[in-house]
Amino acid sequence: MGEWNLAETTLGLSLDAGYRVAVLPVGATEAHGLHLPYSTDTLQVEAIARRACEAADARGARVVLLPTVPYGVNENTLGFPWTISLRPSTLFRVVTDVVSSLAQHGVPKMLLLNGHGGNEFQPHLRELCRQTPVQIVLVNWYQAASTAQERLFAHGGEHADEMETSLVAALRPDLVRAELAGSGRTREPVLSALKEGWAWVARPWDRLTYDSGVGDPSQAAAWKGDELLVGLTEKLAGLLVELSDAPVDELYPYRA
Repeated sequence: MGEWNLAETTLGLSLDAGYRVAVLPVGATEAHGLHLPYSTDTLQVEAIARRACEAADARGARVVLLPTVPYGVNENTLGFPWTISLRPSTLFRVVTDVVSSLAQHGVPKMLLLNGHGGNEFQPHLRELCRQTPVQIVLVNWYQAASTAQERLFAHGGEHADEMETSLVAALRPDLVRAELAGSGRTREPVLSALKEGWAWVARPWDRLTYDSGVGDPSQAAAWKGDELLVGLTEKLAGLLVELSDAPVDELYPYRA
C-alpha cells in the first residue's frame, strides 16, 4: 500500500502527504473486437497510471492516483451490444466536479490521463481553465506511445488492434481470446473528402467495422505490450516529477 494511491491509502496516512499532482485516468466500457474485454480502455489506462505514479513517487514526486473513471463517450459505438456511453456533457461534469474537489483540498495540478479516443477533452479544458485554480495537463497515453508504436507493431489500427491486444496480453492474458479475433477490416467511405481526411463525421462504429475492431491483431504479443509499458512508464513518470516540482506562478506553465 502506498500513499500515492488514493484507493488504497487511508486518511491517517494521507494527512501530511502534501500532494502536488493528482492523476485522473479515464477509460471506457465498449466492445473491443471479438477477442478483447469490454474493460480494455479502462484496464490499460489504469495500469499505465499506476505504474507511472509508483515510479514518480519513488523519485520523490508528491503525486496521488485517483480512482479510474470506467465510462467514456461512446455515443457512436452504441450499435454494439453492452457498450456503455456517457454524453460528452456528462463526462465533462464528472471531470469538473473532480477538479472542484481537488481545489477544495489544495491540490494545485492534475494530470488528466485519457485512455479512449472518444473522450475529447480539449474544448472542456479551454472552458475550465479560467474557472479553477487547478492547473490541468491532458495526455492521451496512446499519443505518448506513438514512437514506440511505429517500432514495435507491424500493423496500424486504432481499436482492438495489434497494440491493444499486445497490451492486454501483457496485463491480463487470461482476458484475451485470440482464437475469436477478427481481421480488423473496415468499410470504405462513400465520400472522397472522408477518404482524403479533410472532412469528418462521428463514425457510426457498427457501420464502419465488421466486428468493432480496427486494425489487424494477428501479430500481437505480450512481450510487445511489456516493452511498450516500460517506455510509457518512464515517459509519464518523468512528466509527473516535472509537474510535482514546477512552481505555479503567474507565468506557469511557461518561464520568463
